[in-house]
Amino acid sequence: MAGVLQRLLTRSGILPVLRARWREDLAAVSDKLEKRIDKKFDALTRDIERLRTELSERPHAAGSATNASPDLVERLSRVDREVRTLRDTMALDIADRRRGGDRATLFQASAVAEHVQRAIARAPIETDPSVHIVIEDLLPADSYQALLEGIPPAIFFSQKDDTKQNLRLSGLRVAPARTIDTLSFLEETLIPRIMVPALMGKFAPHILEFYIREYGQEQGPALAAIPHEATAGRLMLRRPGYHLDPHLDPKRVVVTCLLYFARPGDSEAFGTSFYRINGTPRIDRTNTFYPGSQGLTCDLVKMVLFKPNSAVAFVNWGGAHGADIPKSAPPDTERFSYQFYVSPDPAALAAIVGETETAIAD
Repeated sequence: MAGVLQRLLTRSGILPVLRARWREDLAAVSDKLEKRIDKKFDALTRDIERLRTELSERPHAAGSATNASPDLVERLSRVDREVRTLRDTMALDIADRRRGGDRATLFQASAVAEHVQRAIARAPIETDPSVHIVIEDLLPADSYQALLEGIPPAIFFSQKDDTKQNLRLSGLRVAPARTIDTLSFLEETLIPRIMVPALMGKFAPHILEFYIREYGQEQGPALAAIPHEATAGRLMLRRPGYHLDPHLDPKRVVVTCLLYFARPGDSEAFGTSFYRINGTPRIDRTNTFYPGSQGLTCDLVKMVLFKPNSAVAFVNWGGAHGADIPKSAPPDTERFSYQFYVSPDPAALAAIVGETETAIAD
């Protein structure tokens, strides 16, 4: 077991970090960060000790991970990831303190609101194959750069599928301060306070049409007037092999928006694709609707390029949308974006249409 632990800690890089930086920088760490790291190390130490005890009690496990049960292998893998995320958190926080700077100023509503509102207002509305806008120069350049710097290493994203990984602020147990600041800015300031009202105003006539089509002339106008909110927000990492068939989002989604976080040197290929549906589908919009499920084909109309500091937003009706990063793409291709929906307030919607909140909440 000692050999397993040594390889685990050496491979993760935790020992060099501890020896070279922990003691050197401990005095400069804030009380909050120090308590967070100490707590995490205590938990990791207990996990490792439990694994050491459990493996030592197994007849064929001494000194070897190959004879460990699948459960223990999974637990070792989980501890390995915990250690690596902690290592990266420490390293990035230390680099931040050395560099200085003030993200808080760049992430204030007052610093970005007017710029974002102008960017959305000047984006032309396009209607083929569905109502959408492509927003250029969404944020001030320095705020956008701060967002890019806040995107964490891939180890912080979900690990179930290497081609499709997501990250939510609510799912973080430990993360660099820059990542927490970035996601907090997106989820608490930029999207709910600035983008959602601007998008609702931009698409107002089309949203009214959407509701009348879905709920009729009597209820539609009332639904268009109720409060709307951002839902299902997530930072996404996509890699070669990722494919999403043409589809419409669930009925409760009125507008879908994706913010593109292209980095210097990223290709503009593999953005969001828009499709025209051939035929008249019988749409059950309770869940995501795929035209292919009814044997309908879709024709590609356009692909919105993956450009820095840009976004695409569209009303969830008419044409379908999808995405594809073929396996033949360069192996180091990575696509970072943030997707959110604009949906009606569940209680307000339920009060009008009589649906239970669980049927309409995201």
